[in-house]
Amino acid sequence: MLEDYPRYPDIHDVNLTLLNPRMLVDVTPYMNPSPFTVSPNTHVSQVFNLFRTMGLRHLPVVNAVGEIVGIITRHNLTHEFLQARLRQHHMTS
Repeated sequence: MLEDYPRYPDIHDVNLTLLNPRMLVDVTPYMNPSPFTVSPNTHVSQVFNLFRTMGLRHLPVVNAVGEIVGIITRHNLTHEFLQARLRQHHMTS
């Protein structure tokens, strides 16, 4: 299943100076100016409740100064995904 998802480069590896400025699209009019966010220390149960009650598909994870440090999707809360992460955590500790 993991092979079916496209892999994208890390945002820090993208060199925008190589892009033609005419190829860029301003998405500001379509953005939510105050989206729901969570911190890296938010409990999984709270994240799950946000997904369930608000009908969200993605949740930005922000640090103490509001910088995006990650994103959580509904897929990240599936039983299989969480079990795999727990196994991985136990192997490294």
